[in-house]
Amino acid sequence: MRYTSHNLIGPQLRRLRSQKDWSRNDLAIKLQILGLESATPERVYKIEARYACVADEELFYIARALGVSVEELYPDLIRCAKRLYEAVCASKVSRFGSLILGISLLSKFGETASGIFSTIASV
Repeated sequence: MRYTSHNLIGPQLRRLRSQKDWSRNDLAIKLQILGLESATPERVYKIEARYACVADEELFYIARALGVSVEELYPDLIRCAKRLYEAVCASKVSRFGSLILGISLLSKFGETASGIFSTIASV
């Protein structure tokens, strides 16, 4: 079964939340205080794991709760892309987004990364 990602912000959300030393519950509470009533630790998990789509308005709540711009929720690969379509496609390759692409671009890890990529993509 091939994995299809449902959002592009999951890995960045996890990274930003972890930098603040917040649990998923902490973030869910902050989102609820801001007015996002549907926020739960389970919902945060699903977004971080890229199992859930993120509504436009949720982006603004998440950014405000974390104290970042909406743009910062997207991976560098997308923010700095000259060819946006290709960058989005590369980020959607797996749950791990641009991590796989980054590893595969490192020449000395090329063959190993291809093996890892194949293994992960088949999960």
